Amino acid sequence: MSARTTLKFPHDPILVRLLIAAQQTSDSETIVHDALGFKKSYPELLTDILQTRDLLRARLPLPATNEQGILRGEFQYVAILSRSGYEFLVAFFAIRAMGGVCMPLGSGVLPEEAHYFLSKAKANCMLAGKDSLERAENICAYIQEQGNFDTLTLLPISCNAEPLRNIDIGIDDNLQLDPDGPGLLLFTSGTTGFPKGAVIPRRCFADPQAFEPGAAAISYNPSHWIGGARSLIGPVLTSKKLYIVAQKAGRARAEAVLEAFRNHRITHAIFTPALLRHMKDILIDQSGNLSEDKKSRCSSYFKGLSAIRCSAGVVEFSTKEFWTDLTGLPFENFYSVTELGGGVTRGISAIKGSIGTPLPGITIKLSEGNHGEIYVKSPKMLTHYIDDKKTTQAAFDEDGYFKTGDLGELKDGEYIFAGRANADYVLFGVFRISALVVESSLMDLPYISEACVVAVPDNDAKQLCGAVIRLERGTMPIGQITLARIRSDLQSSLAPFMLPALLRILEDKEELPRTVSGKPIKRQILMDFFGAVDGGLAENIPPRVERYNKLMTVEAQAKPWDWCGLQRATI
Repeated sequence: MSARTTLKFPHDPILVRLLIAAQQTSDSETIVHDALGFKKSYPELLTDILQTRDLLRARLPLPATNEQGILRGEFQYVAILSRSGYEFLVAFFAIRAMGGVCMPLGSGVLPEEAHYFLSKAKANCMLAGKDSLERAENICAYIQEQGNFDTLTLLPISCNAEPLRNIDIGIDDNLQLDPDGPGLLLFTSGTTGFPKGAVIPRRCFADPQAFEPGAAAISYNPSHWIGGARSLIGPVLTSKKLYIVAQKAGRARAEAVLEAFRNHRITHAIFTPALLRHMKDILIDQSGNLSEDKKSRCSSYFKGLSAIRCSAGVVEFSTKEFWTDLTGLPFENFYSVTELGGGVTRGISAIKGSIGTPLPGITIKLSEGNHGEIYVKSPKMLTHYIDDKKTTQAAFDEDGYFKTGDLGELKDGEYIFAGRANADYVLFGVFRISALVVESSLMDLPYISEACVVAVPDNDAKQLCGAVIRLERGTMPIGQITLARIRSDLQSSLAPFMLPALLRILEDKEELPRTVSGKPIKRQILMDFFGAVDGGLAENIPPRVERYNKLMTVEAQAKPWDWCGLQRATI
């Protein structure tokens, strides 16, 4: 019998958990089921990790690593470009096994965008999946044409290596990697400005969770978003089966997610509000109803879950009610922030807009006592923004709390989410209107299935409340839904000054521009649907936008008590 060889990973908190999970799982058990064609066990995953790590060591220039094979500071950042969740996992762990910092890029990233991201991180190496090699080569060619960037080394991610025989993999306790050192670089969505690169510490994702052999999780979001990365990494660190749904244009289709639930007993999942809405639309028929037979069949898809968990936004009551009625499960909201390494709060609550209470290890305060901007301290929060000292300094208060840019209030011991300070409010004369409140009221109307409210610049009123909506199928003809009808139906839930002044109804094939987590990109919506450019006024109201033309003057707005006796004006 040939002697066994022992290979060593550095003492990284995530690599330690990976090896423990592998040891607790049968070598023959498939742990990763990737819809792009990969079905892999732990031995196969570990072999691909080693092959990719060894390729990095062989192809990077000699100064890139120290005598222990660990990447030096100036070579730490390594980009990943892949459509496959399995290939992302291989590359992520291979980079970590060299003490490097994983920098995932969106699978549809443009050469200009990639150049910006790589330049910020001063990264000179990219690992690419087999279906992303052509795009990666185009990025390399573009960077070379610019002439202001070091050569970019492009390497393939191993994905089908034969499992190594007579090999043991252990941890080198003499090679300790600082858990507070950089471990992951994620660029923000850029919904309110240029993307910022948040450097997350190594300890992120290495949460002390119980190992769950036999449990199953689903991943449907891209890896360059914090929720997508966590949904891939977390399951393989805890011995859960992982079902990865194929994505199209950077997002998985709701039909594909439903199919995964129908075919597999998924026990762990976190949804986004947009996905819950889309799956709801698929399940109900053209009349807007769900028959008892179909309800019984569809509810069985979700029997493995203990709750319907939702992150990346607060879902409206009508959607929440649909899912709790269908499944009989409690509805749990999560509040997550990229810069904080993911989850901040969670909770099951009847209070509208509640995001629950802080997760263990998290400390929260509000800038104005029991309300204001949400400030957070977390052991997983970013160490800094890459190549941006000024923004890093401005991101923290004097006590070291990260300023999220989100607003909230504390009510009965729970935190209530009130939106983004710079994107989710409309400054209508002397009034400050919460876009989230208006959106929620719109979504509670039985004939509306999707709603987004933006602040449209206006010479007289500063900003107007502009609503983009999608009508619920099977309710009533589109011609019967007018701005006047909507304003009338909202009078019982909104103050008069909060009622939408502009309306745009989406056609069936039209989609709102969204981030990978499903959040609407409001500056793009302003431009696409209301003609506003860079926050400036639209010269003309675009076609198919209905405008309410009998708003009160700004002077009248200064006396809000006068509004109470007003009758609804007609258009």
